[in-house]
Amino acid sequence: MTELLHMKDCYLKEFNANVIRTGDDFVVLDRTAFYPEGGGQESDTGYLEFNGQKSVVTKVEKKGDVVHRVEKVPSVGTEVKGYIDWDKRYARMRMHTAQHLVSWVAMKLFGLTTVGNQIHGDKSRIDFYPAHFSEEDLKKLEEESNNFTDKGLEVRIYELPREEALKKVDQKRCDLSRLPSSVKKLRIVEINGIDLCPCAGTHVKNLKELGKIRILEKINKGKNKQRIVYELI
Repeated sequence: MTELLHMKDCYLKEFNANVIRTGDDFVVLDRTAFYPEGGGQESDTGYLEFNGQKSVVTKVEKKGDVVHRVEKVPSVGTEVKGYIDWDKRYARMRMHTAQHLVSWVAMKLFGLTTVGNQIHGDKSRIDFYPAHFSEEDLKKLEEESNNFTDKGLEVRIYELPREEALKKVDQKRCDLSRLPSSVKKLRIVEINGIDLCPCAGTHVKNLKELGKIRILEKINKGKNKQRIVYELI
Protein backbone atom coordinates (compact mmCIF):
# COMPACT_ATOMS: atom_id res chain seq x y z
CA MET A 1 0.00 0.00 0.00
CA THR A 2 1.21 3.48 -0.86
CA GLU A 3 1.77 5.78 2.14
CA LEU A 4 -0.42 8.86 1.58
CA LEU A 5 1.71 11.75 2.80
CA HIS A 6 -0.91 14.42 2.03
CA MET A 7 -3.24 12.87 4.60
CA LYS A 8 -1.00 14.19 7.37
CA ASP A 9 0.60 17.23 5.73
CA CYS A 10 -1.40 19.04 3.04
CA TYR A 11 1.39 21.61 2.65
CA LEU A 12 4.02 19.08 1.51
CA LYS A 13 5.31 20.24 -1.89
CA GLU A 14 7.99 17.61 -2.61
CA PHE A 15 8.94 14.14 -1.43
CA ASN A 16 11.21 11.14 -2.05
CA ALA A 17 9.87 7.71 -2.98
CA ASN A 18 10.60 4.40 -4.71
CA VAL A 19 8.79 2.86 -7.68
CA ILE A 20 7.07 -0.40 -6.69
CA ARG A 21 4.94 -1.11 -9.80
CA THR A 22 4.69 0.18 -13.35
CA GLY A 23 2.51 0.00 -16.46
CA ASP A 24 2.64 1.44 -19.96
CA ASP A 25 1.79 4.95 -18.76
CA PHE A 26 1.84 4.82 -14.96
CA VAL A 27 3.84 4.19 -11.81
CA VAL A 28 2.90 3.17 -8.30
CA LEU A 29 5.13 4.55 -5.54
CA ASP A 30 5.74 3.35 -1.99
CA ARG A 31 4.80 6.84 -0.75
CA THR A 32 3.29 9.92 -2.36
CA ALA A 33 2.18 13.46 -1.62
CA PHE A 34 0.07 13.61 -4.81
CA TYR A 35 -3.65 13.76 -4.07
CA PRO A 36 -5.57 11.13 -6.10
CA GLU A 37 -8.82 12.23 -7.72
CA GLY A 38 -11.82 11.57 -5.49
CA GLY A 39 -14.35 13.05 -3.09
CA GLY A 40 -15.25 15.71 -5.64
CA GLN A 41 -11.67 17.01 -5.77
CA GLU A 42 -9.44 16.90 -8.85
CA SER A 43 -6.10 15.13 -8.59
CA ASP A 44 -2.79 16.89 -8.18
CA THR A 45 -0.41 17.26 -11.08
CA GLY A 46 3.34 17.90 -11.08
CA TYR A 47 6.37 15.85 -12.04
CA LEU A 48 8.85 13.18 -10.97
CA GLU A 49 12.63 13.44 -11.25
CA PHE A 50 14.84 10.34 -11.56
CA ASN A 51 18.24 9.53 -13.09
CA GLY A 52 18.58 13.04 -14.48
CA GLN A 53 15.17 12.84 -16.19
CA LYS A 54 11.90 14.66 -15.61
CA SER A 55 8.51 12.99 -16.10
CA VAL A 56 5.29 15.02 -15.94
CA VAL A 57 2.50 13.62 -13.74
CA THR A 58 -0.71 14.33 -15.66
CA LYS A 59 -3.23 12.68 -13.34
CA VAL A 60 -3.37 10.58 -10.16
CA GLU A 61 -6.07 7.97 -9.54
CA LYS A 62 -7.02 5.62 -6.72
CA LYS A 63 -7.48 2.20 -8.31
CA GLY A 64 -6.69 -0.02 -5.35
CA ASP A 65 -3.17 1.39 -5.58
CA VAL A 66 -2.47 5.08 -6.14
CA VAL A 67 -1.71 5.25 -9.86
CA HIS A 68 0.37 8.17 -11.18
CA ARG A 69 -0.12 8.74 -14.92
CA VAL A 70 3.26 9.86 -16.27
CA GLU A 71 4.89 10.77 -19.59
CA LYS A 72 8.04 8.72 -18.91
CA VAL A 73 7.91 5.50 -16.88
CA PRO A 74 10.86 4.74 -14.58
CA SER A 75 11.62 1.08 -13.83
CA VAL A 76 10.64 -0.73 -10.63
CA GLY A 77 13.08 0.05 -7.81
CA THR A 78 14.00 3.49 -9.13
CA GLU A 79 14.30 6.27 -6.56
CA VAL A 80 12.30 9.33 -7.57
CA LYS A 81 11.64 12.79 -6.22
CA GLY A 82 8.12 14.10 -6.63
CA TYR A 83 7.14 17.75 -7.00
CA ILE A 84 3.55 18.96 -6.59
CA ASP A 85 2.15 21.75 -8.75
CA TRP A 86 1.72 23.92 -5.69
CA ASP A 87 -0.41 26.71 -7.18
CA LYS A 88 -3.06 24.19 -8.25
CA ARG A 89 -2.87 22.25 -4.97
CA TYR A 90 -3.19 25.34 -2.80
CA ALA A 91 -6.10 26.72 -4.83
CA ARG A 92 -8.00 23.46 -4.26
CA MET A 93 -7.07 23.39 -0.57
CA ARG A 94 -8.65 26.82 -0.16
CA MET A 95 -11.70 25.84 -2.21
CA HIS A 96 -12.26 22.58 -0.34
CA THR A 97 -12.09 24.25 3.07
CA ALA A 98 -14.49 26.92 1.81
CA GLN A 99 -16.87 24.13 0.77
CA HIS A 100 -16.85 22.72 4.31
CA LEU A 101 -17.57 26.17 5.73
CA VAL A 102 -20.42 26.99 3.32
CA SER A 103 -21.94 23.54 3.81
CA TRP A 104 -21.94 24.02 7.57
CA VAL A 105 -23.43 27.52 7.35
CA ALA A 106 -26.17 26.27 4.99
CA MET A 107 -26.99 23.50 7.45
CA LYS A 108 -27.20 25.91 10.37
CA LEU A 109 -29.17 28.64 8.56
CA PHE A 110 -31.53 26.53 6.46
CA GLY A 111 -31.28 22.92 7.73
CA LEU A 112 -29.75 21.76 4.42
CA THR A 113 -27.69 18.65 3.74
CA THR A 114 -24.79 18.67 1.28
CA VAL A 115 -25.42 15.91 -1.29
CA GLY A 116 -22.57 16.61 -3.72
CA ASN A 117 -19.67 18.87 -4.49
CA GLN A 118 -16.98 19.44 -7.11
CA ILE A 119 -13.75 21.23 -6.20
CA HIS A 120 -11.80 23.20 -8.81
CA GLY A 121 -9.16 25.88 -8.50
CA ASP A 122 -11.09 28.78 -10.06
CA LYS A 123 -14.67 28.09 -8.99
CA SER A 124 -16.44 25.20 -7.30
CA ARG A 125 -19.93 23.93 -6.64
CA ILE A 126 -22.04 22.44 -3.85
CA ASP A 127 -25.38 20.60 -4.18
CA PHE A 128 -27.89 21.02 -1.35
CA TYR A 129 -31.10 19.22 -0.34
CA PRO A 130 -33.87 20.13 0.32
CA ALA A 131 -33.01 23.56 -1.10
CA HIS A 132 -35.16 26.48 -2.29
CA PHE A 133 -32.77 29.44 -2.17
CA SER A 134 -34.11 32.94 -2.69
CA GLU A 135 -31.69 35.73 -3.67
CA GLU A 136 -31.91 36.95 -0.09
CA ASP A 137 -31.01 33.47 1.17
CA LEU A 138 -27.89 33.40 -1.04
CA LYS A 139 -26.86 36.82 0.22
CA LYS A 140 -27.31 35.66 3.81
CA LEU A 141 -25.34 32.44 3.13
CA GLU A 142 -22.47 34.41 1.62
CA GLU A 143 -22.39 37.04 4.37
CA GLU A 144 -22.49 34.53 7.22
CA SER A 145 -19.77 32.40 5.62
CA ASN A 146 -17.54 35.47 5.29
CA ASN A 147 -18.18 36.39 8.91
CA PHE A 148 -16.35 33.17 9.80
CA THR A 149 -13.47 33.70 7.36
CA ASP A 150 -12.92 37.06 9.08
CA LYS A 151 -12.59 35.28 12.43
CA GLY A 152 -9.61 33.26 11.20
CA LEU A 153 -10.63 29.99 12.84
CA GLU A 154 -8.08 27.17 12.94
CA VAL A 155 -8.66 24.08 10.78
CA ARG A 156 -7.47 20.81 12.32
CA ILE A 157 -7.03 17.36 10.76
CA TYR A 158 -6.94 14.22 12.92
CA GLU A 159 -8.32 10.68 13.17
CA LEU A 160 -11.21 9.40 15.27
CA PRO A 161 -12.50 5.86 15.85
CA ARG A 162 -15.68 5.33 13.84
CA GLU A 163 -17.94 4.97 16.90
CA GLU A 164 -16.64 8.20 18.42
CA ALA A 165 -17.09 10.05 15.12
CA LEU A 166 -20.70 8.81 14.91
CA LYS A 167 -21.42 10.56 18.22
CA LYS A 168 -19.82 13.85 17.20
CA VAL A 169 -20.76 14.37 13.56
CA ASP A 170 -24.16 15.92 12.82
CA GLN A 171 -26.04 13.47 10.58
CA LYS A 172 -27.44 16.39 8.57
CA ARG A 173 -23.88 17.38 7.76
CA CYS A 174 -22.87 13.94 6.46
CA ASP A 175 -24.36 10.44 6.63
CA LEU A 176 -21.70 8.15 8.12
CA SER A 177 -23.95 5.10 7.83
CA ARG A 178 -23.08 4.97 4.12
CA LEU A 179 -19.42 4.30 4.87
CA PRO A 180 -18.32 0.64 4.52
CA SER A 181 -18.33 -1.22 7.84
CA SER A 182 -14.67 -2.08 7.26
CA VAL A 183 -13.73 1.57 7.88
CA LYS A 184 -12.84 1.70 11.56
CA LYS A 185 -11.02 5.05 11.72
CA LEU A 186 -12.07 8.29 10.09
CA ARG A 187 -9.95 11.26 9.06
CA ILE A 188 -11.70 14.29 10.51
CA VAL A 189 -11.46 17.87 9.26
CA GLU A 190 -12.58 20.26 12.01
CA ILE A 191 -13.11 23.99 11.70
CA ASN A 192 -12.44 24.94 15.30
CA GLY A 193 -15.62 25.33 17.31
CA ILE A 194 -18.08 24.87 14.46
CA ASP A 195 -17.80 22.16 11.77
CA LEU A 196 -16.72 18.53 12.14
CA CYS A 197 -16.72 16.35 9.02
CA PRO A 198 -14.90 13.21 7.78
CA CYS A 199 -12.89 14.02 4.65
CA ALA A 200 -9.83 12.71 2.80
CA GLY A 201 -9.27 15.96 0.89
CA THR A 202 -6.62 18.64 1.21
CA HIS A 203 -7.32 21.70 3.38
CA VAL A 204 -5.75 24.91 4.68
CA LYS A 205 -4.80 25.42 8.32
CA ASN A 206 -6.83 28.57 8.98
CA LEU A 207 -9.94 30.19 7.52
CA LYS A 208 -8.06 33.47 7.06
CA GLU A 209 -6.32 31.78 4.10
CA LEU A 210 -9.62 31.70 2.19
CA GLY A 211 -10.03 35.42 1.63
CA LYS A 212 -13.67 36.10 0.74
CA ILE A 213 -16.29 33.71 -0.61
CA ARG A 214 -18.50 34.98 -3.44
CA ILE A 215 -21.57 33.03 -4.55
CA LEU A 216 -21.95 33.33 -8.33
CA GLU A 217 -25.21 31.53 -9.09
CA LYS A 218 -27.76 28.91 -8.14
CA ILE A 219 -28.89 26.11 -10.45
CA ASN A 220 -31.93 23.86 -10.04
CA LYS A 221 -30.84 20.20 -10.16
CA GLY A 222 -34.16 18.43 -9.66
CA LYS A 223 -36.92 18.32 -7.08
CA ASN A 224 -35.83 20.10 -3.88
CA LYS A 225 -32.18 20.07 -5.00
CA GLN A 226 -30.18 23.16 -5.84
CA ARG A 227 -26.55 23.79 -6.74
CA ILE A 228 -24.57 26.89 -5.84
CA VAL A 229 -21.41 27.93 -7.64
CA TYR A 230 -18.83 29.99 -5.75
CA GLU A 231 -15.37 31.49 -6.07
CA LEU A 232 -12.77 32.95 -3.71
CA ILE A 233 -11.70 36.57 -4.05
